[in-house]
Amino acid sequence: MPARWLERVLFLIGIVCLGIYAYAFVDARITDRVENRRLEEAIRRHQQQAAAETDSFSAFHPQRTPPGPPAPPLKLSEGELVGRLEIPRLGVSTIVLEGVGSRTLRRGIGHIPGTGFPSPAANVGIAGHRDTFFRPLKDIQKDNVIQLRTPEGTFRYQVDWTRIVQPEEAQVLDDPGPALTLVTCYPFYYVGSAPKRFIVRARPAAI
Repeated sequence: MPARWLERVLFLIGIVCLGIYAYAFVDARITDRVENRRLEEAIRRHQQQAAAETDSFSAFHPQRTPPGPPAPPLKLSEGELVGRLEIPRLGVSTIVLEGVGSRTLRRGIGHIPGTGFPSPAANVGIAGHRDTFFRPLKDIQKDNVIQLRTPEGTFRYQVDWTRIVQPEEAQVLDDPGPALTLVTCYPFYYVGSAPKRFIVRARPAAI
């Protein structure tokens, strides 16, 4: 009798765990599909706006900008769409959302708050889980191409180096750029909370 009771309890625990995994998997796939449609639509609107401006006088202005305060930095809320990161050699193509909250990183990879947004001069920090979207980073190599697609354009990078650091060594994000810094936990197959961080640093690729 006790053995049968234990068997039923273990069976129920297995069902619950399977349900949690299935929910996380489906939620991530739905988010990827929905946000990818939003990204494509944003890119299309941006291109249409740029095309319309070439036929107007909006581009006819003095080249020297009058003095004044700089434009405020771009600010997004947790979970908002940033773009899509692609590493063709590794088959990686996943949506980038703002923030590194647990729900955000369950649905995609996250832009690290406080780091730059995609631009020719910024150091863009992006984090992801080692057991989901960033698992393929274990096979990344120097000079691999990384693309970051955003409504403002596509930014191409090439891997410069990889490094294993302690969790408190956040100075890898302090480089003013231009650069792309990918962060995930390490070792990749560690059971439990991984003790170190795996860093990928990429620089703008020559066109």
